Amino acid sequence: MADFNFNNLGDGLRTIFLAGVGAVAASAEKSQQIVDELVKKGELTVEQGKVLNSELTRKAQGAAKGAFAGATDAASKARDAVDDVKDAALKARLSVMSEEERAEYVARVAKIAETVNAEKAADAAAAKSADEDAAPAETDAPAEGEPSTDTAEADGAEAKAE
Repeated sequence: MADFNFNNLGDGLRTIFLAGVGAVAASAEKSQQIVDELVKKGELTVEQGKVLNSELTRKAQGAAKGAFAGATDAASKARDAVDDVKDAALKARLSVMSEEERAEYVARVAKIAETVNAEKAADAAAAKSADEDAAPAETDAPAEGEPSTDTAEADGAEAKAE
């Protein structure tokens, strides 16, 4: 089996992404410097310089997006490879078990899944409760000095009746 450290995969993807961002920033800065020099020399008008700089920046951003897309694709392939290895390891483990051991193992995994599901549901309920507690409470009570809506409605009804 090949030695491949999947733990450093995230760091590699982060490095590739940051390199793409750095390339865009460096390209934009360098293109701005070149345009500024040409404008100073009078070889370009300011308007032509702005157009040229925006075009160069757009191309640099396109290159960075391509690099990021490549990193995302590589991450997806790596996740697929990890899943394949996990599946193969699980299959190998199950293949050496007796039928009773496999049934016991499946029951244990189902129990763990139920526990995790219950914990996730409790976490979601707690988060929802925290969000509701953080929201300002809206009251129907009138501000000080204002009549309550019930009284105002009743007064209005009495006035109409008269």
